[in-house]
Amino acid sequence: MEYSNIIVTTQNYVTTITLNRPPTNSVNLGIREELDHAVKALEESKETRAIIITGAGEKGFCAGMDVSDIANIAKGPNGNDIFNRIERMPKPVIAAINGYALGGGCELALVCHFRLISDASRAIMGLPEVNLGITPGWGGIQRLPRTVGKSKALEMILFSKRLAPQEALEIGLVDRVVPAADLMKEAMTLAVTLTKRPPLAVRAVLEGMSTGLEKGLEAGLAVDREWATKLGRSHDAVEGMTAFLEKREPVFKGE
Repeated sequence: MEYSNIIVTTQNYVTTITLNRPPTNSVNLGIREELDHAVKALEESKETRAIIITGAGEKGFCAGMDVSDIANIAKGPNGNDIFNRIERMPKPVIAAINGYALGGGCELALVCHFRLISDASRAIMGLPEVNLGITPGWGGIQRLPRTVGKSKALEMILFSKRLAPQEALEIGLVDRVVPAADLMKEAMTLAVTLTKRPPLAVRAVLEGMSTGLEKGLEAGLAVDREWATKLGRSHDAVEGMTAFLEKREPVFKGE
């Protein structure tokens, strides 16, 4: 598929997806179609072990749904389906929040496994939909309280509160505040570190945790048990044990 609304690049097992509709990178039908296609392709790609999602330009990570494209909202892939797929991605996904992350942009950040935010004044996060008489439609009502707690989530959503980077860090909405000039470098460093972890074990952790959070403890434990058996027979497990005994760094292949 030819991409014009996003940019997809891969280097050293890290794939960067850049929303490419500056200045605010709002989500239109084109982004939904292309993001859906890219995420599906990356799920099983042997060339990708970690993913970074960011926005083009210096103003916006993603300012949510493009209101001027509202006529196409029922066409193409549904935003909920795309975001669910990202959240359940068997590879770690890092949000590099370089600017406004509002509405659907904040919801996109929430489905990523790690969130780094620029310290720039334009890097503002929030779910302001209630100001328009509507509600967050791509999972924010469910995911925000799981991330920051019920009372903080209600405060943010009901009062359409927008958070500066340090405020987002203080309530646990992001993992790290990074100088604007270093955001992509920091995100890439984290991603490269993750690519060196054993891919099958990483996948097991992500799948087990996601299942447990969505379906409950017993369902999550069942997935963990299945993976424990698979991992015990894997080449990566042999490599990990061998490297430990030989006092060297392991080289994992995801096999």
